Amino acid sequence: MLDEVFEPLLDFTFPRFQYVGATPLDLYEKDGKFVVELAAPGFDPHEINVEVSGNTVALSGTHSERNDVKEARYHRREIRTGSFSRSVTLPQDLDANAVKASIEKGILRVELTPIKPLMPKRIEVKEG
Repeated sequence: MLDEVFEPLLDFTFPRFQYVGATPLDLYEKDGKFVVELAAPGFDPHEINVEVSGNTVALSGTHSERNDVKEARYHRREIRTGSFSRSVTLPQDLDANAVKASIEKGILRVELTPIKPLMPKRIEVKEG
C-alpha cells in the first residue's frame, strides 16, 4: 500500500514543462512589415497555431508526446511534451490575408503586413 502512495513521487516523468508566456520572442520592423520570431525548438509546423485579429497576433503550440524508447526506464522526460502561448499587440491593424509563417531550426518566423503602410512621415518644423 505504501508503494502505491510513494510510487508517483519516485516517477520523474512529471512535471511536464509548459512554456506559457516564457518563450523567448523578438519583434521588429523590416521592409514595411512587422516580424515576430519565437523560439519553438522541436515543434513541427502542424503543432503551431498563428491567429491574427485586428492589431494582435496570437502564437501558440502544443508539442505532443513522441514514441518511447523501447525497453527504457525514464527518470526524467522534459523534451517529449510542452506548449507555449504568446500574444503580441502591435500599433497598427494587420492584414490577416497577408501573413506568412514558417519554422526553421526551431525558430518560428511570422511576417505581418499592416493595413496601412509603415512609412516614416517627415514633420516640418516651423518657426514661431
